[in-house]
Amino acid sequence: MRFLSALPFVALLTGSVLAIDPPTGSKPSEEPYAMNTNVKVTFPDNDSPLGITVVNGKVARINVEITNQEAYPITVQAVGGQLRKHDRSVILRNLTVSKQGTEIPASGTTNVPYSFVPNMHAQDVVLELGVLFSVEKHGKAVQYTAFNSTISVAEPPTSLLDPQILFLYVFILGLVSAGGYVAYQTWVVPMLPKPKRVRPVVPVEAKTTSTDVKTGFDESWIPEHHLKRPAAQKVRSGGTPKPKAK
Repeated sequence: MRFLSALPFVALLTGSVLAIDPPTGSKPSEEPYAMNTNVKVTFPDNDSPLGITVVNGKVARINVEITNQEAYPITVQAVGGQLRKHDRSVILRNLTVSKQGTEIPASGTTNVPYSFVPNMHAQDVVLELGVLFSVEKHGKAVQYTAFNSTISVAEPPTSLLDPQILFLYVFILGLVSAGGYVAYQTWVVPMLPKPKRVRPVVPVEAKTTSTDVKTGFDESWIPEHHLKRPAAQKVRSGGTPKPKAK
């Protein structure tokens, strides 16, 4: 039989019994009462091989299996608990007290469900879970420590499809894009060579002359003395050209 050593925890469970209309004459036991019971606590949702782990924001389900080995019935009045620091020096949180009022017959077994939702920084804490029994035959209420060990509180796993994560990615991408554009316009653009302006060429309509028709090209720009062909000189039979008359 394990009795609770933390007085605030005892008061918490005892106060819950007073609100349930306990059996007549039932009061918390002032002396250790050797009630013959077997209590087993399991965490159905825990699949961690490294120990018991609960996740922030997710319901932590606990199953309290109680076997009454007495020759008379006992009643489960309440189940409650608290979370303490790893060194047990400070109470971090008092858990909700679950009022039961479940009677367990002699040699009977009952599963009592309990749950809580952790909401704290990821850390290792001590979970103290207690059960408050009432024994009508003896008019006693007995506090029993069902669980007193270290558990781990973890953050929920993140998913890439989480809307908050997606919004964060889009926001960061927008900031990076805006910063890159400002940097490009501020430092890169002034260093780039400016393109030269090319004046458009206006085509000039060429004048067509009669000479152009004959020769096929414009001869207006050729000096006139180059266009005149020299007169052919007559050559004597001796091979000496006849001089021109002056």
